Parts: sequence; structure tokens; C-alpha cells
Amino acid sequence: MHSLIPPALRPGDKVGIAAPAGPITDQQARKAAFNVQKAGFVPVMADGIFDKYGYLAGSDEARANQINTLFAQKDVKAIVCARGGYGTTRILDLLDYDLIKSNPKIIGGYSDITALTIAIHKMTGLITFHSSMLVPEDTEYTRRMMWDIFRNGIRGVKIGCDPDEAAESPEVALCPTPSKNKAQGTLIGGNLCLLEALTGTKYDFNLQNKILFIEEINEPPYKIDRMLTHLRSSKNLSGLRGIVFGKMKGCEAQGDNSLSLSQVISDFCKRLTIPIITDFSFGHVKSRCTLPIGARVEINVKNREIKLLEDVVAPPTAA
Repeated sequence: MHSLIPPALRPGDKVGIAAPAGPITDQQARKAAFNVQKAGFVPVMADGIFDKYGYLAGSDEARANQINTLFAQKDVKAIVCARGGYGTTRILDLLDYDLIKSNPKIIGGYSDITALTIAIHKMTGLITFHSSMLVPEDTEYTRRMMWDIFRNGIRGVKIGCDPDEAAESPEVALCPTPSKNKAQGTLIGGNLCLLEALTGTKYDFNLQNKILFIEEINEPPYKIDRMLTHLRSSKNLSGLRGIVFGKMKGCEAQGDNSLSLSQVISDFCKRLTIPIITDFSFGHVKSRCTLPIGARVEINVKNREIKLLEDVVAPPTAA
């Protein structure tokens, strides 16, 4: 199936702000709107974005309605989530995928939003984005990367690590054989907990001819180990073309009675004969690249970069 490509953003376009997981405050909403305006776009708050239902931004129906309504609004050209949290998996069955497919547009976020971006891509073929969000702290690299990809994500663009951020463990940028420095495939991935949560559901994904990218936060190495082992047991890894590990913030071992995070990742990777990059600039950190889910890419271990092999946004049609 050929990917459905969303129209590129143009200066002055309206950008929808949604909260499909955790709730946001007035102050966070102002920050989100400011970040959209600073980039040269017009913020549009989703209806009900200030609802609160415990740890959720309103009821499941209300949060799903945020996404459905923003996709239905013809003058809204992109949707960027304000924050993550928890709850996106609860709304997947309430989304109008026919509506979304008929109104393709950019949608981005990370963390819990992994469930949303993968489900929409699975059900519609639309290229979605593991991107920054509008409330978390970020760097100039993060902001520039996201808006540049949304405006001009064309074939040949290279996505690299933040040049101002030294890799913490570049020696773990694994490549089992020297001849396997590069690989091509279709990007899929996101937060490891959410990838596991989708396994076995109708939103599950396969890894045939895929480049898998993974990040996580505040999980001890044994839980990372368990999730990676589940991934190995539940997926056919023989068709996987490559892996890119992002920043695993707060996942280092505490105390001596543990494998290190590096050991867990190395043990998972040692059976594989594919290019693998670790410590790439994405995850729950301030420097986050934007990765298009469903796009064909090439990864280069030596250069620590990801190159787009196809356009991920299309020239927008005239109004």
C-alpha cells in the first residue's frame, strides 16, 4: 500500500492543538499557542481541550472528538499534540478513520501519542510524525527540526543527531558486521511501552522491511528487557531491516543487582545482523528529532543519520 502523504504547512496556516491523553492547564495552553505562533502559524485549540477527568483530558468520547473535529476542519492544516501522559489507547476505537483518510493532514507527538500516530497510519496509510509536542521543554534543534519537516520534508532530507549534544555512548552504535553500515526500510516505532500495548490489537504493526525506532523513560533495565523480549517473541524479526534506539532517559540500573541498560540492549541486538544505531536524538529529552512513521528511509550507522527516500509532505493544494 502506498503511503498517504499530508500537505505541507505554509506560513500562516492554522495548526490544531489537541490533548488526547493527559490534561493541560491554562498556562500550558498559552505556552502551546505561543510555540505555534512563534513558528509562523495560527493556533487553534481543540474543543474541550481544558476538560479534565482524573488523569485524562476529559472523557474518552471528548478526547476522540478533539482529533475527529480537527481532522474535519478544512482550514486546520496540521495537528500537534500539546502533551502526552496516558489515555491515548482508550480513544483509538472511537476515531473516525474514514474521515481522517479523507482529510489527510500532519499529526504529530511522542510518548503516549505513539498509540495515536501508529493507529492512524495502520488504519489509513497516512504518514504520521513522531515529533515534538507543544508543552514539554525543548531546544532550538527540536523546534527547527519539527517545523522544517512539516514545511519541507522532501526526499533526500537527512535527519541527524543534535550537533550540540555529544552522544553519551557512541561506541554502542552497534553494527554487527562492517558490511551492514546502511539499511533501507519503512520507519515504524515510538515509545516502547506503547508499542507493546498495541501488540495483539487491531492496531498492531509488523516489522517486515521496517526500520524500527524505540525510546523509553523511567523504566528499569529489567522492564526494558521484558518488553524487548516480548517484542522478539511476538514479532517476526527476520524481515526487520534496522533499529534506531533513542534516548532511554531514567532507564539506567539503580544498584549493583542489575544488568545495565547497555547490556540489555546489546543482548537483544546480538542475535541480529542488521544495522543498529543507539543514543539517537529522540525520546523524553529536550533534543528531539522528527521521524515520519510510514516513510521509506535509509539509516547510516557510520554517519548516525536517517535519510528520507520519499517526500513525507506534499505541496499543499491551492485554497
